Amino acid sequence: MRRNRPPRTPLQRFAIISVALCTVVLGYYLGNRYQFGELQNTAALMFDQPIEIETDQLPPALREQIEAKNQWLILLAGEPGHACDTLLEHYVEVVNRLAAWPDIQARVNLVLIDSGQQPIGPLWKNVEWASVLSLPGEQMLNLTSQLSIVPLGNRWCEDVQATAALIGPGNQSHALLPLDKPSEIAESLRLIIEALDPDV
Repeated sequence: MRRNRPPRTPLQRFAIISVALCTVVLGYYLGNRYQFGELQNTAALMFDQPIEIETDQLPPALREQIEAKNQWLILLAGEPGHACDTLLEHYVEVVNRLAAWPDIQARVNLVLIDSGQQPIGPLWKNVEWASVLSLPGEQMLNLTSQLSIVPLGNRWCEDVQATAALIGPGNQSHALLPLDKPSEIAESLRLIIEALDPDV
């Protein structure tokens, strides 16, 4: 015969609720610690603190891209040409590898900033999530210096300077993306965006 359990006292109920809440908070904390621990092992070079980008003096089209609230921006600097076309092909493969995470893939865009001296090739016009935006020389140097993507001499987009800045919602640069295997960069993007973007 089943015996009736005496009702729990208010103190017992409080203790049970407290333990449950502590378990949830601890699980969330340990999950975050694990996720951020993984970030230290990515191909991306993570900043200890994100870099706030000064956008006041930038042209409206570029400012709009950097300040967008619902996207992650891969920002390159260079002049359209063979080396930068090759780099676009590299990032097409990176973004294709994000197809398993469509919410993340849909948030990633690529912008090449240039000085407007060279014509834009057809490859850049045919990739929907990639664009070329021009910036006058001094402004371009200021922005690339701020983001640590200044080229070696005038060799843009080549192995010596193919680093990209990863900019998250709220115009903050969180990491540098070296020219690495597309699979490794895609995994880095996934980990960073999952860890830092509450909307994913």
